[in-house]
Amino acid sequence: MKKYLPFITGAVFITAVVAAIEYLVMKKTGGHFCYPLDDTFIHMAVAKNIALHGNWGIAAGMWTSTSSSPLFTILLALFFKVAAVNIIMPLLISTAGTVLMLWAMHNELTKHSGLTIFNKTICILATLIIGAIPALTLLGMEHTLQIAFTLFFVHSIASLPDSANKNSIWQSAAWAALMTVTRYENASLIIAAFVLLAWQKHFKAAIIIAIAGALPLVAFGLYSKMHGMYFIPNSIMIKANQNFKFLLNGGNALIENAKSISGLIVIAIIIALRKLQAKQIDRDFRILAMLIIAGLMHAAFASFGWFYRYEAYLIVLGTLHLSRMGLEWWQENGISGVKQQFIWIGICVLLLFNLPLRGINSMRNSIRAIYNIYEQQYQMGAFVKQFYTGQTVAANDIGAISYYGDLNTVDMWGLGNNEVAYARKHGNWTNEFLQKLVADKKTRFAVMYDSWFDKDLPNKWVKVATWEMPYNYICGDIKVTFYGMSAEEATTLKNNLSTFESQLPKDVKLEYFK
Repeated sequence: MKKYLPFITGAVFITAVVAAIEYLVMKKTGGHFCYPLDDTFIHMAVAKNIALHGNWGIAAGMWTSTSSSPLFTILLALFFKVAAVNIIMPLLISTAGTVLMLWAMHNELTKHSGLTIFNKTICILATLIIGAIPALTLLGMEHTLQIAFTLFFVHSIASLPDSANKNSIWQSAAWAALMTVTRYENASLIIAAFVLLAWQKHFKAAIIIAIAGALPLVAFGLYSKMHGMYFIPNSIMIKANQNFKFLLNGGNALIENAKSISGLIVIAIIIALRKLQAKQIDRDFRILAMLIIAGLMHAAFASFGWFYRYEAYLIVLGTLHLSRMGLEWWQENGISGVKQQFIWIGICVLLLFNLPLRGINSMRNSIRAIYNIYEQQYQMGAFVKQFYTGQTVAANDIGAISYYGDLNTVDMWGLGNNEVAYARKHGNWTNEFLQKLVADKKTRFAVMYDSWFDKDLPNKWVKVATWEMPYNYICGDIKVTFYGMSAEEATTLKNNLSTFESQLPKDVKLEYFK
């Protein structure tokens, strides 16, 4: 029992923090459950349509490659199909991912570290806090599963060259496939593993891992093409950053683009170079090499931030192993070693001090984010469910309204609309295009952030009202605007908003326009 203390302590910590945050949030929301991002509701809308209508998209009759996590969407659809369509289901899956992640950490520290039980516990708790795992658990998305599969994959690859078990390659291949089908960013770790294995002349393993990691992405891409869409999901095309272009233009340094993970990458590079110089190509070196390669690729091609999630898999991987190495060094050297390595320890603290602060702030910010979504997107969803179920509505934040209202949503931003995604990719995303699209779809009203679009876009529409929150942490804008597509629709919309007004949170300011 004692050997499971680190795992149990981590599970108790997550449970306590998640429960405390939910308690504080639900006091503010009057007992209504919500998530800190509208993206969770996008997953729910797509999964709901798969479960009930057999269609992959935010609307029952329109196929759209909205989700960048095929596995999570499929799992959620299965939960909806077997159990019930319920708002709590994404939290159950993300919690399962957190438990799996804890087991991956515990398994690694038990088999491949010389830490005491106490220091193993410290290592796991530090990783959970720095990785913002309570916040990611509450997010109800794929990121906890992504982190768990990342850890299992990296650990299996690190052990592969020393393993006598012939099945080890296929176990690694299975983790590779699960990892990439959960999040596309993990292709960076597939490339890192391929480079590492090929460099060590394990060519067969390198090729098998590369094929296994690529196969789910190719399969889903072909499935998407069969339905008339792009090979890559809309969300990846639209949200893709411009870091690589800035790098090519000399505008940014690669380590500058690494942002929150830059300290982890720098320390990992220093340790890996020292090991390479000493010709110590051991398991730790392989883990650090994969972290470095994947981290630099993420800095060049992927995104950071947006509620702690995009880079979380790298932060957890780096924190777990650098913490383990640091605690092993402490066990061996103690306070005398600290005095001898004072400068080096000081440099590490300077490079990494942002990460604990980031993790601690994530707990407070979870409360702010969930309440923001409750004030805005959740209310939008409740409004369309009450007055516009099954109708056509235009919006730029499409998750909650699509999930609750079962709408024929016209996504003016493009995540859930193929025509808009095509227009954005080919430079045709103009006011005229959007106005025509909304008219052709016989849209009843639009609810949007004015700041996201050209000021002349709604010139032909009738501005009816705005909802404004007292403060904004996570939403795209503090204010959302309602437009009727005609004078008649505007009158109906105003009457509906007036009827709904009493249901709004007291601190949401409603303003009407003539």
